[in-house]
Amino acid sequence: MNVLNPFEEEKKKLPTMLNVLTILTFIGSAFMLVSIPISKFFIGFAKKAMEDPATLERMSEKDVAEMEKGIRVFDLMEANATPLWIVTILGVVLCVYGAIQMRKLKKDGFFIYLVGEILPIIGFAIILGFSNYFSSTSSYISGLGLPLLFVVLYATQLKHMK
Repeated sequence: MNVLNPFEEEKKKLPTMLNVLTILTFIGSAFMLVSIPISKFFIGFAKKAMEDPATLERMSEKDVAEMEKGIRVFDLMEANATPLWIVTILGVVLCVYGAIQMRKLKKDGFFIYLVGEILPIIGFAIILGFSNYFSSTSSYISGLGLPLLFVVLYATQLKHMK
């Protein structure tokens, strides 16, 4: 409390954990926005590798099968680029807006963020098909594990919000 002006409320300080989480959210959201265009690069790279007999000889059968499945998923992503962009942008906007609200210590920001995390998971699973979207351990970790981790970590910070 300010000694000179006892009626002036002391501004609440942003907890360190909440500060770190929101900064990571901003970084992750930027990454999400560039992920679809970057995937086009990987599609071209994988297709060239599949056409090169020398490359295929050096790969195991398992690696070739995984690459073929990956190309199929990338082709599906390319064919559905517009709906995927819409879902991605909506999710990013909701997550960023929710994080901004949580930086202002508003509890509503958590619920907005939560919708922003869930929307892409459901949207991608519907658009691409669950088995295509979650085709490997890494897709489960990046598609479900990281969002769940952030939701849980943000939930631990609800005590600081109004």
